[in-house]
Amino acid sequence: MDKAGRKCLLFASGALMFLATLMLGLYITFTKPHSHPQNRTILFIESVMSTEHSTDHYTYSPLTMIPLISAIVIILGYALGWGPITWLLMSEILPLRARGVASGLCVLVSWITAFLLTRFFMNVVDHFGLDVPFYFFTIICLVNLLFTGLCVPETKGKSLEEIEAYFRNNEMVSHAS
Repeated sequence: MDKAGRKCLLFASGALMFLATLMLGLYITFTKPHSHPQNRTILFIESVMSTEHSTDHYTYSPLTMIPLISAIVIILGYALGWGPITWLLMSEILPLRARGVASGLCVLVSWITAFLLTRFFMNVVDHFGLDVPFYFFTIICLVNLLFTGLCVPETKGKSLEEIEAYFRNNEMVSHAS
């Protein structure tokens, strides 16, 4: 984190998640149930569980790996940047006098957001389709990239005093060695 820089990792993280959620949304859009009337996962499980072990009714396509690969890339991207770095930046950016309350508020917003996403995900899927939530997540990742580029300062190698001065004066002061 200190070698690559927080902002660089946030860009890489956001870009990975953006591409993976977009690919997953497109995959779901173009493989809607009308083109595949039966769920391929269920067909595969039934073929494995059957006593005959026949897979005549199931054909494998490399495209069916897209959801798995997308899920792995989303998790990897989140773990690379937006998962851990947001908590580190929060401790660096928030002023000392407000850090306790503001950190608690950030955690509260994070948990409320997670609850709302979990609570309403299936409602959105039922009303709009499985691809819509992933397009929503794609837009969120795009907003994250814009936010990182426009609002997040690089704090690599900066002291807490320099970071606080940046937000007071809107310019990062650096000490040349």
